[in-house]
Amino acid sequence: MAASMTRIGNALAIFLRYPEAGKVKSRLAAKLGWSEAARIYEILVRNTLGVAADYKKLRPRTEIFLFFTPTCKQKELESAFPGPWEFIAQQGAHLGLRMDRAIQQVLSAGYRQVVLIGSDIADLRCSDLEDAFQAIERGCAVLNPAADGGFYLIGVDRPCPAALAPEQWGTSDVFRRTRDLLVQLGFSLVVQHQRADIDRPEDAYNLHGHALLQDRISVIIPTRKSVDQLFPLLNALDAQLWPDDEIIISRHQEKCSAHCEQNLSPRMRLLDSPLGRGVQLDNGVKEARGNLFWFLHDDSIPPDQFGYFVRKISHKPQYSLGCFLLDYYPSNRSMELIARWANFRSRRLGLPYGDQGLFCRSEIFWKLGGFRQRYLMEDVDFVRRAKRLGRLLIINERLSTSSKRYFAKGILRASMRNHLTMLLYLMGVDEAQLVSFYYR
Repeated sequence: MAASMTRIGNALAIFLRYPEAGKVKSRLAAKLGWSEAARIYEILVRNTLGVAADYKKLRPRTEIFLFFTPTCKQKELESAFPGPWEFIAQQGAHLGLRMDRAIQQVLSAGYRQVVLIGSDIADLRCSDLEDAFQAIERGCAVLNPAADGGFYLIGVDRPCPAALAPEQWGTSDVFRRTRDLLVQLGFSLVVQHQRADIDRPEDAYNLHGHALLQDRISVIIPTRKSVDQLFPLLNALDAQLWPDDEIIISRHQEKCSAHCEQNLSPRMRLLDSPLGRGVQLDNGVKEARGNLFWFLHDDSIPPDQFGYFVRKISHKPQYSLGCFLLDYYPSNRSMELIARWANFRSRRLGLPYGDQGLFCRSEIFWKLGGFRQRYLMEDVDFVRRAKRLGRLLIINERLSTSSKRYFAKGILRASMRNHLTMLLYLMGVDEAQLVSFYYR
């Protein structure tokens, strides 16, 4: 972490451990088993980092630092949890010392305020972080209690080593002890929202039926490409999938070779489908095990924390459909203008295209009867019908899509063709005529 000559703003420090079975959540594992304990912990980490990414959008000047352990897992953590943050190894013999050193490291780098949180809070909210930073701005320290007697958040504007010096952690008096020590050190202390960190078996049982543990995303990719051509996308997706999420490749091509199938992750499935993106999407859904469907083009690059953002549709019943903002790669001034128009059209007219990564709850899909258009305008038709059931949720993150087809056919020509095809569809022209016009 580079030092700064000026007080450069606020810092959010997040403590996390690589979610490896046998290495995390021993108290949970005693009742649930090591694999289940690691699964729950990974979900909690991904949810916490999603909230942090949301907060970064709200307060861009807040820098995020992930203090991790063990040191040997840095590459794996960077691959699985990419985002707008810096990874720093934890240092210290016990948890209190590691927290103290993290706080001192951040403050010594020039940050005015630091809020430190754990990564196992089931109901963390952006407002918890915002309220904490506002309290520190007023000259207070913040200590937020966890339901089990510990604390999940501490926020200060100066070091507090004596408050974190005790070597015993994980007991029911940790919050009370730390609170008293902070007061003795002369801090004006604010205690804010209590939240539930998940350490004990009874904590996990309280989450039974909670969307955080129940939601499963099925990523459905229609394609005509070979699996080898898809591996960069598939590997990027696989690294960030939440436990029990899956990828379904709905492909129109000859059967994949055994070599390709062997290289697929256990969370990926390949199925053969008749030609037509609408048909391929429908066939993918029929094989899906998730309750959230994300329809992704095979030339897209997903945003970081996509699993967190897609899950937003689960607890927002007023929305029937979601999408991301659009970006193109490679880009130039013309492609930037096309992306701006697409994002304006999505926001103002509620008409995103499929290359913006449409997603919905399974019950919405079945109410709509799936995709009706086989070859063209399946996305626009689906969006228009979905909007009768609810609003459009637009995620303020950019999903990048290849601009290759624009450069191949000419940017102006390709853009005009797309808009004329939509106009003809809206005028009621049947699909056979649309296909004839689009591919002539």
